[in-house]
Amino acid sequence: MKENTLPKRTILLWQFRIIISTFVLVAACLYFEPLFSFLKIAAIVIGIFGIILALIYLPFFFKSYKIILSNDAVIVKYGIIIKVEHIMPYKRMIYAQSFESPLARIFGITAVRLKAARSYLLVAEIEKESAQAIIDFLAEGELHE
Repeated sequence: MKENTLPKRTILLWQFRIIISTFVLVAACLYFEPLFSFLKIAAIVIGIFGIILALIYLPFFFKSYKIILSNDAVIVKYGIIIKVEHIMPYKRMIYAQSFESPLARIFGITAVRLKAARSYLLVAEIEKESAQAIIDFLAEGELHE
């Protein structure tokens, strides 16, 4: 059984995404604030929520994220308040695909999607070498069965 965790760059990528999204929403609220007076309060609430999400919640969430390659399945576990565990047996898998956004490419990480007949499993951004190792591991498992 092989266990992987997410790199620090994944946390930084998602923190960057959250901060940018928060900044855009706060700027939009402040831009339209002369038309609707409640938007100033909304901007403050969105700003505080975005900062808490980026600096407190995301590090704990990604620390709980585990990718386990067992003998017969890929297991992805994550969650702080609500614990989630996804299990995808190798026998049901149709293909594995890696993809990356332009921002993830800058950080040098890529995500992996594992496709089965009626479902898919999305593995958050990991290092390109680890993603390729997972895909190679799955390809070898298919060849030797």
